[in-house]
Amino acid sequence: MNIRTNLLTGLIFGILSLTLILILPSQIQIPAFDNGGPSPRLIPYMVLIGIFISSMGLIFQSLVLKKEKIFFYDIKTQKAGLISLVIMTLFGIVMLKLGFLIAVFTILPVMIFSLGERKIFVYIITIIIGIGIYFLFTRIFNISLPIFGGM
Repeated sequence: MNIRTNLLTGLIFGILSLTLILILPSQIQIPAFDNGGPSPRLIPYMVLIGIFISSMGLIFQSLVLKKEKIFFYDIKTQKAGLISLVIMTLFGIVMLKLGFLIAVFTILPVMIFSLGERKIFVYIITIIIGIGIYFLFTRIFNISLPIFGGM
């Protein structure tokens, strides 16, 4: 599959920046008292407008100036990366719904298996490291991670 990088990037970030510009007022409230300083929305608006202008520039380069980099995307060579992306998204969903440790015990072994690893030692080390990360965050950093359905 051939991807026109300037056009695709311009479209994606143009739509994203416009969407964020529209929802920004509902996300960042204006202070009740005016202290004479700039609004808290100023910098996010500036960044989003800069992204939008850059996106329009990429679209202009692609459609009008015909400056384009064509990237050939072969799904067969990117299969492992796509599988990992889907499984890590699933990890996040399972972690929020069922807890961090359950996600470590179920989703990480599935990912390792799908990437072709068959050595049991790798599975054991992965689970031990996952448990270690859980205790590092909860006991040392004092940051709670979801456990057993967010309890």
